[in-house]
Amino acid sequence: MVNENKTRIITPGKYDALRKVTSEQGFFEVAAMDHLIEFEALYGTEPASFGRIVDAKAELAAALGPHASALLLDPQYGLQSIVMGAVPRNTGVVAALEREGYASLNAPRSTVMRDGWSPLKARLAGAGTGKVCWFYRPDLDESIGASQRELIQRLQAECDQAELPLVVEPIWFPVPGEDTKSPEWRAKRVQGIVSSAREADEIGVDLLKLEFPGYVTTDKEIEASIVALKELGDSLSVPWVILSAGVNYEQFALQVELASKAGASGFMAGRSVWGEAMSLDPKARAEGIQTAIKRLNTLSAITRAHGTPFFPALNLDETVKELPANWYQKK
Repeated sequence: MVNENKTRIITPGKYDALRKVTSEQGFFEVAAMDHLIEFEALYGTEPASFGRIVDAKAELAAALGPHASALLLDPQYGLQSIVMGAVPRNTGVVAALEREGYASLNAPRSTVMRDGWSPLKARLAGAGTGKVCWFYRPDLDESIGASQRELIQRLQAECDQAELPLVVEPIWFPVPGEDTKSPEWRAKRVQGIVSSAREADEIGVDLLKLEFPGYVTTDKEIEASIVALKELGDSLSVPWVILSAGVNYEQFALQVELASKAGASGFMAGRSVWGEAMSLDPKARAEGIQTAIKRLNTLSAITRAHGTPFFPALNLDETVKELPANWYQKK
């Protein structure tokens, strides 16, 4: 099945932006490198270490870029890779919009946007797409849930003005007192992933970056995951991809295959791909980078074999409707 137009708004700018972050085959094959904590922990956070972190990200970008349709980069240490010539000419850029805050998911929380940063600035900085982590558990605090929904509405409007497609990443997180190993909590998490994706879709976004709705350590878990994936794929009106969420590579490769068969259009993979490259030892780092390249190529092959390509092009009737005569005077 080929999804030829599964997005909300198509303009020349947004079409061009989406084309730049997908492969020629129509897939989002993205190496996610917007992490801060992992790089700061390795290279330090003193002012003198800033350049080392920038350089480490540029080294990784230069190595993985030729094997990815796009790189997910942060503005603090990552987007410098563009002007350093580390991002290949034919590799797109996805820019993180939020301030990182993965380390303390221990209470009802809201997404915090990065000070002084915006969708327009991301677009002008060379990004083809913007990404935001959306911490969403309305079952814990409905008022925070409501503010999170309002955040996505505002952010999507800003992205539309900048003609920057928006990727929303719903995050279902545990809080103290919850037993994350219990069957009840795990079932609640799976349904939370599915329902959060639906809500974001209904609010109106361009692309969803989703946690895998299930587990893959036993045959029974895999069977349950396939059911949840079908429910997820059948209910969404926009393209979606799978994130790695720090699971080991072997598990993630299986998750990508199962998600692709359910309609996913790609992946955004981080530590599961390049985790071994986080080393101060030059030899170990070089070996880790080569491992990451092999993993990216394998994930792309899995995606292309089983996934749903995304081509945003409109036909003539749709184009004339969206872009009538003098459409350029209205924006």
